[in-house]
Amino acid sequence: EMSASLVGSEMCIRDRLTPQQILHRVRHEFQKETPIQDSWINTRPEPFQKFALKTFVYHGGVSRLEDQQLIQYDFLADANTGSILELKRNNFNAQLNN
Repeated sequence: EMSASLVGSEMCIRDRLTPQQILHRVRHEFQKETPIQDSWINTRPEPFQKFALKTFVYHGGVSRLEDQQLIQYDFLADANTGSILELKRNNFNAQLNN
């Protein structure tokens, strides 16, 4: 039984999404609404904890124009599953006008 679960966990690690695959999925979802201006992802996983949940995440971002304002979305994606754990919208228009 122990070896079966070990094999299962090894398979999970092997099937884990790369940061580039995660970014591609996020870009694809955003591009359904409007074109993307820019995107990025940090390729080094960072530890993440929210209450009892402990995992590793990739930090990334996507920017696009909305009503002629540059809006950036920052996200944290679970390094194992690719699931988005946090998504924040930032308006940098005030900074662009300076």
